[in-house]
Amino acid sequence: MKKSIIAWIFWIYIVLLFLLVVVKYDGSMASIIDRMDSYKLSRMNGLWNLNLVPLRTITGQLKYIRQGWALKNILGNMILFVPFGIILPAAYEGCRQFWKTLSIGLASIVAIEIFQFITLLGSFDVDDIILNTIGLIIGYLMFFIYHKWTSQLQL
Repeated sequence: MKKSIIAWIFWIYIVLLFLLVVVKYDGSMASIIDRMDSYKLSRMNGLWNLNLVPLRTITGQLKYIRQGWALKNILGNMILFVPFGIILPAAYEGCRQFWKTLSIGLASIVAIEIFQFITLLGSFDVDDIILNTIGLIIGYLMFFIYHKWTSQLQL
């Protein structure tokens, strides 16, 4: 019973992640359409919403780290995926090995970036993949420590 509740929590988290990260839904469909139109116009002018150079975005933002938007973007990209690393192995015993959680998480992160790029809902940024993966790993480490601690208490 407990595992099924955690599985439901995981899928609710995935839906919220999709709405917040992929669609960037803020309550207004007009803002989503405007963003898509903006990316479409940029592409027609030869500017692609694409960064394939690792650390380019991160180093650019580190120059402005004292400004709220840069810190919010860097930390936000990590924090959003901490729950993924915690809830996935908690909900599914088959995902308790680090490599399984990392593989599923990384595949999901890359899929999100590709989906955003194709649908014009956002950009593909390899730095987002790096930051999201760091968050995923932090979450998994939190799960692992908690799981080890609670299993030792039951001895």
